[in-house]
Amino acid sequence: MRIARKAGVALTSLVMAGGLATATSGSASAATDEICGYPAVDVFNDAGKWAGSAQWSANPGCGVKGDTLGAFDATADGYGVVAHLSAPDGSIPERVVSTSGHNSPYTAWKSGNLPEGHQYIMWACLTKGGVTSHCSKTKIVTS
Repeated sequence: MRIARKAGVALTSLVMAGGLATATSGSASAATDEICGYPAVDVFNDAGKWAGSAQWSANPGCGVKGDTLGAFDATADGYGVVAHLSAPDGSIPERVVSTSGHNSPYTAWKSGNLPEGHQYIMWACLTKGGVTSHCSKTKIVTS
């Protein structure tokens, strides 16, 4: 499983770095990583298989704009990946991006300027048939 996840993270990096993705305005098990130097969190499906990731890009780089949340769906398992970004104090509306409705592998992006130096909470969940499940642990990220 670790080899598959590492290969998937490498694929995610290539997709994100190469700009190949299309931009778009139960039990949990997760590992935290970085993709292209930016914070990321992984999410796993029913079988414990790595299903995808959420990534936060505070500054432009690797083909991604700054203040961008990404959701990457790695497997054709019927689940979509939904990435969430929220301010702990509720000072901004929650930012959500989803791969639902797209064939995997697929990456979806949502960006928009946020105040510099603020902390946010990022996490990812799987969704299938409108039901959310298999959420990752949260990760604190900074704009």
